[in-house]
Amino acid sequence: MSVERDRTMSDRMRGRPGEISKIVARLGELQMTLAVRNGQPVAEICRAVRGVVLSRQTVPIGEWAATLASALVSYAEQNAQAARALRKLVAGS
Repeated sequence: MSVERDRTMSDRMRGRPGEISKIVARLGELQMTLAVRNGQPVAEICRAVRGVVLSRQTVPIGEWAATLASALVSYAEQNAQAARALRKLVAGS
């Protein structure tokens, strides 16, 4: 996950972090971006391989959130399965 911020000169002088302008979540080949452009939220779902974006689709925020939730559930399940397999290997059963 990465967060990009826009900092004004005033923000820099006062040590403030600035306003968030973009959030990027990467889960495998899925890259999900939520940004603000011209004061409006823009949600994109991208397919990326080795950092190269192969496809980009602008979607409604509700669809973006549902896709992110589904991807996080899938990621958690995969990690849980790997953890169980590792425990079995270490325990010798």
